[in-house]
Amino acid sequence: MAEEMLTGTLLAMGAGLCNGSFFLPQRYTRGWRWENMWVVFASISQVLMPGLVAWLAIPDLARVLRDSPFDFFLPGVIAGVIWGTGMVTYGLGVKMVGIAAGNALVASVATAAGTLGPMIVYAPDRIWTLTGLVSIVAIGLIIGGIYVYGMAGVRREREAAAAQPGEGGARGEFRTGIILCLVTGVLGTAFIYGFVSSAHLINAALSAGANPAVAGYLAWTVVFCSGSIPNLGYSLYRMYQNQSGSALFRSGAFLFNSALCALAAALWYGGVLMYGMATAKLGRLGPSVGFGLYIGGTVLFGNLVGWMAGEWRGASAHVIRGFVKGMTLILAGIIVIAVGVAQTG
Repeated sequence: MAEEMLTGTLLAMGAGLCNGSFFLPQRYTRGWRWENMWVVFASISQVLMPGLVAWLAIPDLARVLRDSPFDFFLPGVIAGVIWGTGMVTYGLGVKMVGIAAGNALVASVATAAGTLGPMIVYAPDRIWTLTGLVSIVAIGLIIGGIYVYGMAGVRREREAAAAQPGEGGARGEFRTGIILCLVTGVLGTAFIYGFVSSAHLINAALSAGANPAVAGYLAWTVVFCSGSIPNLGYSLYRMYQNQSGSALFRSGAFLFNSALCALAAALWYGGVLMYGMATAKLGRLGPSVGFGLYIGGTVLFGNLVGWMAGEWRGASAHVIRGFVKGMTLILAGIIVIAVGVAQTG
């Protein structure tokens, strides 16, 4: 049991590494606006890759899809659309409140909602066990670390803004951004429920001869293909609004940019698949504990990647101390889960 928990912990951390670094390749696209980049990324990561992986993993996929009644798909479709909407509100909210504060707020709310929610829904009898209590303490450390890191990021943004006065947003816009980030943190966890609640669809894949380790890929396909609807819809709207559709091909770097988006998509979806495998290894608390590790790893590795890319260059010593304290708390929470939960089983 301890070996399974350790494997699940490592998989969840690997998922966080992938998710924390997936945006890095897209920093190097040339001549594309955000909406150009996102429409290609979303098409690959949320439609093409899930469909391809499911086709490879599920024997006679077409028959499984054809013979499954609509109610098998319904949990994944609903959860996917909610999750996809959260991806859109994330972009809007972070634009209004700033990257550091927005990311910290979204990650904190998502960690709380994505750990306590599934624990209450799927394993309420485990909450007050030693395993459940250790998990809650660890998640508290991760949320605390995200908050401390977020405050350091806010101070960093203020230092940068001091050199460029007059660029602050309106107070009303900031409040709207806070609300959007809070909503995003909750909506962004919907994919967990879509996956866990798609048991009938997963059983249909198992009946077709799918390996139990990969049968859940069919559920991910339904969730993320559904989530692509608001993602692609909003990206296409932005392209229409900004008259930027022609930039896809006019940039002269379509293949180069698309390759970078495909690499980002592979990192992102690879992280999702690793999170799914982690939940299976972590027992009944897998969706909760795995998500806490997943988000904690995302913030930890994402900021380490950002640090190496020079995003914190020029920050004051006070800001750097806050950054280190935040990362230390997140790492402490991860260690508590890795050691404590593995020991308690």
